Amino acid sequence: MTTCPLVVIGHVDHGKTALVRALTGKDTDRLPEEKRRGLSIVPGFAHLEHQGHVIDLIDAPGHADFIRAMISGASGACGALLVISAVEGIQAQTLEHMAIAAALGIREAAVAVTKADLLAPGAAATREADLRSALSGTAFSQAPFVFCSAVTGEGLAQLSGALAALATRAVGDSPPPGAFLPVDRVFIAEGHGTVVTGTLLGAPVAVNETLALSPDGREVTVRRIQVRGEDAVIARTGERTALNLRGLPAGAVHPGDILHTPGAFAPSREADAVFSLPAGARRPVRHMEDVRVHFGTAQASARLHLFGAAQVAPGDAAMVRLKFRAPVCLYAGQRVILRRLSPAETLGGALLLDPAAPPLTAGKAARLATLAAAQAGDLPGLADALAKEGSGLARLADIARLARRPAERVAEALVNRLVPVGSDRLTPAETIEAAKAAYLASLVAYHAAFPLRLLAPRKDMADPKLAPAITADVEMRLAAAGAIVLTAVGAATAGHAPEDNLLPAQKVRMDEIGAAVKAAGLSAPGIAAFSGAAEDADLLALLIRSGRVIELHNVALNQMLVFHADAIAAAVRTLAEAFPGLTAFTTSEARKALATNRKSIVPLLEHLDSLGVTVRTGDLRHVV
Repeated sequence: MTTCPLVVIGHVDHGKTALVRALTGKDTDRLPEEKRRGLSIVPGFAHLEHQGHVIDLIDAPGHADFIRAMISGASGACGALLVISAVEGIQAQTLEHMAIAAALGIREAAVAVTKADLLAPGAAATREADLRSALSGTAFSQAPFVFCSAVTGEGLAQLSGALAALATRAVGDSPPPGAFLPVDRVFIAEGHGTVVTGTLLGAPVAVNETLALSPDGREVTVRRIQVRGEDAVIARTGERTALNLRGLPAGAVHPGDILHTPGAFAPSREADAVFSLPAGARRPVRHMEDVRVHFGTAQASARLHLFGAAQVAPGDAAMVRLKFRAPVCLYAGQRVILRRLSPAETLGGALLLDPAAPPLTAGKAARLATLAAAQAGDLPGLADALAKEGSGLARLADIARLARRPAERVAEALVNRLVPVGSDRLTPAETIEAAKAAYLASLVAYHAAFPLRLLAPRKDMADPKLAPAITADVEMRLAAAGAIVLTAVGAATAGHAPEDNLLPAQKVRMDEIGAAVKAAGLSAPGIAAFSGAAEDADLLALLIRSGRVIELHNVALNQMLVFHADAIAAAVRTLAEAFPGLTAFTTSEARKALATNRKSIVPLLEHLDSLGVTVRTGDLRHVV
């Protein structure tokens, strides 16, 4: 059997509850106050079976004071049964309920014209023509009409057939990515503990399954399941479901909370959506206006931020960001209702495009491009737009969330378009190719500007508009291909040879610097001593690269010293003569033997240790 939840909507006192009772045999008004006042206050639930279909009827309150309850009931429905009194016709709540149902994405309906037994004989045709005329231009203008009476039973069999036909046509929007149960009722069952009820969306739920409770995030276990009052081992999408939860104390869960697949949803304070203001709205909706957002069985206050506009005019739609005061649990593709705080009135509906919207680091224009692609279902465009928002990088989870598709299917669809960067990031392949070309061009330009420098600083080669991870990835790709040479801090094109660029005067100056270092002997000057002339530092670097000059680090002084290679070779001979065989010596003794200073002796001896010329044991060394 197929299952379809249908919401029963219409003006107060038009006979919704009586009609549901006549169709199912169940009175959905269960509260004492509902019995006393003779009207529905909270949604009621009943079901009927007809022609192989199980139809869950959600009896929504019709009074204007209970709009929140009406929205709560309608949020889980795939279709609607619109109830109109044959005597009173279309009234204020009829229109508001239709508008809310349409804003929630309910596109299929059947119309029950109740109290048909009170019509004069032969008046039904005229009444139907009037009602159809009044419904023209609405989402339900083409819905089938059934004149019926809960008192006499007239038309009930025909209405059951119409509902069965509706159940085959009515389909919901994109389902959430996992089990998603908005809680509409909580009670304690004696001997069993906490029980919650709701209309199950998304994936099925089984006995002993673990679910998460949002917004607080705790995990709970399903001890027992009932579907429409009968025990079941599994609850399926669209079914009225009661879950007995293990390990959840009384008062820990409330109507409006969400039970869902762990990890599939994350509470957020900001969500992006496309909001539509009906043409018949009394006034525009302003940027930064506070609104009440109804979603599932919950409601929350939020501030409405418009992207690049001061207001939304009646009949228009706009991309908006909803900023909530506390975290809420939503999903992409969910439809919500916005109402004005004062006076309390329904503004319109919004389709959530991103329920976990990030900060606007890339600007509103980039975000608008992302939302437009998400709304259009343009997966490649969405991936590109998210990458532009993220300085070239997009997370697979973000693409999947906005595309409303499983991550593995998104990865398969984009395998030839996106390149992995790191463990969980992707970038368009053309971004990598463009970044490689730009990196090489920057290196070539740097070498042209500073032909005597072996390496360009890596930090200067990075494109500031791209995420650092992309630059690092590009460097690894270029190095692996042999196009560049990398060190910890510098990079160069593979064919770059500064020695080949020396002019005659520069060769003379380089020899002068080498001679000055050699003349200093073991009283090594610091590199800073050669930073005066414009090219001296570059020429000294070439000497170091050639091996004629050795660069050593005095850690204690945090100073780089330079020694001529001949001076170091002479120092080795002097130490071998002063301390023959395996004669041990201290640092102080070596300094005296070499007639050098404290600044030079420690880095010099450490250099000889690294070469294996000397061996250190504690505070002593000996020449090998």
